[in-house]
Amino acid sequence: MPAEGVTRYAGRVRLNPRLAALPTYPTVAIDRVRDALLAAGRTVYDFGTGDPIEPTPPFIREALRWSIADNCRYPTVLGEPGVRVAFAGYARRRLGVTLDPATEILPTSGSKEAVFHLPLLVVDPNSPDRTVIFPDPGYSVYYRGAVLAGGHPCPQPLSGDYVQRIWELPVEVLRQTRLAWINTPHNPSGAVTSLDDLRRTWETCREHDILLVSDECYMDVWFDEAPASILQVPGALEPGSGVLAIYSLSKRSGMTGYRAGIVAGDRLAIAALRGLRTNPGLAPQDFVNTAAAAAWSDDVHAEERRLLFGAKRKLLVDFLESVGLTVTASEASFYVWVRAPGGDGDAFAARLLEAGVLTNPGSFFAVTAAGRDHVRFALVPDLDGCRAAVEAMRAIL
Repeated sequence: MPAEGVTRYAGRVRLNPRLAALPTYPTVAIDRVRDALLAAGRTVYDFGTGDPIEPTPPFIREALRWSIADNCRYPTVLGEPGVRVAFAGYARRRLGVTLDPATEILPTSGSKEAVFHLPLLVVDPNSPDRTVIFPDPGYSVYYRGAVLAGGHPCPQPLSGDYVQRIWELPVEVLRQTRLAWINTPHNPSGAVTSLDDLRRTWETCREHDILLVSDECYMDVWFDEAPASILQVPGALEPGSGVLAIYSLSKRSGMTGYRAGIVAGDRLAIAALRGLRTNPGLAPQDFVNTAAAAAWSDDVHAEERRLLFGAKRKLLVDFLESVGLTVTASEASFYVWVRAPGGDGDAFAARLLEAGVLTNPGSFFAVTAAGRDHVRFALVPDLDGCRAAVEAMRAIL
């Protein structure tokens, strides 16, 4: 993808040259394709950007509505205790781990900004050991945050089962690494990392003094077996463990626009991160935290959404496999990762546009050539929309 805007800037001010190294953001690219189709009067079945259309549960909306004060004062980075207490309750119920709301949990304005800013905590742009490891294909903000923090981005190419195995990297790379990202369930493939592999990952990072951050935003969208968390690894919550995990309500509770996330784990790392975040004033609003507390406190709506995503997934996977396509990984998250005929994800995504079906080619998520032979479907349309999309694809596949 071409660089976005910066290289075409014609003004006289001097911009950050690191911006020019960044490709067009994937959602920007896919939105342009969607808008062009709509402008041409086409029907579009949007499986592109991961923003499901199901409404946010009413009790969450009501919690937000009634928590807006007459005078909304500045929020603090730590936030009111309610959201941290609520997340600690969720962690006990879902993961079986005990977190201290005062020292091991920090609310964020969604997970994206936390992912983007975390390299600033550990990367020294003037040091030779400034490497940031991340899965490739993967969430593009891992790469972008590393670049703009002055780190050395190190994509780890994934294939096969799309499980990231950091211990397989060369020792000389690990010695130069400050931060390692893992993502389970994985975007875009939906692969899940086992608890034993999580343990081995942490042992590798601990040996080399690497901050290990596990992006677990899709933890509650699974189909056969609930995924494990890095926080469940014995010793991961000891002070100084160097382990953090990131969570989000965007997918679990349909709260993409609320921007409600959590960072949890090693209290020493949390304290340092809290200090970092006071500088730019990164703090979710109190009324968002109140809505988030309501969402983290309830598991019924999350289970209902999980089952709904499961029904969409089955409909889509059954069709894709019936026409001879191979679905890879896709064990969790609300993504279906499909091997493209002929191994060309870009060409297959373009072919699906003939039916008005908008997907993401694997190249949108990759720094290397990894994943370019796949296409990602995000389970965004409702069930009726998925059925209509299947019929549209049936006509061309």
